[in-house]
Amino acid sequence: MIMKLEKLLGRCRPIVVVYLKLLCLFSWADDFSRKLLGKNPVLYRLEYHVADHCNLNCKGCFHFSNLVDSKEFPGFEQFKLDINRLSGLFDNIGIIRLMGGEPLLNPELPQIIAEARKAFPKAKIHLLTNGILYKKIENGLLEEIKNCGVEVQVSLYKPVVHKKEKIKKFFQARGIRYWISKPITYFGKYLNLEGTSDPKKSVSQCHASRCTFLQNGYIARCPLPFNIQHFNNRFGQTISMEHEWIGIHNDMAEGYAIKQKLRQPMESCRFCGNIKWVKWDKNSIGAESAGIEDFLSSGI
Repeated sequence: MIMKLEKLLGRCRPIVVVYLKLLCLFSWADDFSRKLLGKNPVLYRLEYHVADHCNLNCKGCFHFSNLVDSKEFPGFEQFKLDINRLSGLFDNIGIIRLMGGEPLLNPELPQIIAEARKAFPKAKIHLLTNGILYKKIENGLLEEIKNCGVEVQVSLYKPVVHKKEKIKKFFQARGIRYWISKPITYFGKYLNLEGTSDPKKSVSQCHASRCTFLQNGYIARCPLPFNIQHFNNRFGQTISMEHEWIGIHNDMAEGYAIKQKLRQPMESCRFCGNIKWVKWDKNSIGAESAGIEDFLSSGI
């Protein structure tokens, strides 16, 4: 089954490459016209960790949330500062994805949603959750989700597959937009510790290559430059990616220059290799049961 999946994705890779090139061409054309009109650019997508830790601990988690033992929430005041700074650099963000970890663990989620909507009134806002805590969502958060037009996106992992219909009815009854994925049965391992991959080839197969990520006053092309710290801490590695962070608060920060840098493959993309597909599983006791092999693949 895994070999069939890898062959299928291999055949789809040229299509993905063409799609990404067309997306870049459209982005460049849009930037050109907006510049002529004296407008700020539009950012395609922005991702933000509402919580680094999780209540599911998927084995080989792409965001390394299963390696975070303690509760780790970002500061709301920092997020407020950052999202409002971005509103000065970009006229709009196409999609804002509030994620984790598990975002429903953060008690400040209603304020985060409200601030994101205030800064970008026209953006689509998606809240990504594993659905485990859907019954425990408080009324205040439900009201904020509905009032701000947020779409709740449920990643359907094995522990909640049997709850799919109940989850649908829960959100339908409250008039909340939702989307539920198909059952997730495979995870991809991608890290190349040798750092020998071709960055351009890595980008061509990467599902996160246009997932601009925000954290503590910086953005990067994908989450890895920020989240690699959890991998390093757990396994005693020293992979440094801080040079990929793009500061948004310095006086020289400018929207078009930031977008141009985000279009380029990162030097750190050399640490992403061929995706190796494995059956989804979880770490039963959190970070202590995670092994380094859960994340490793080969170079490209």
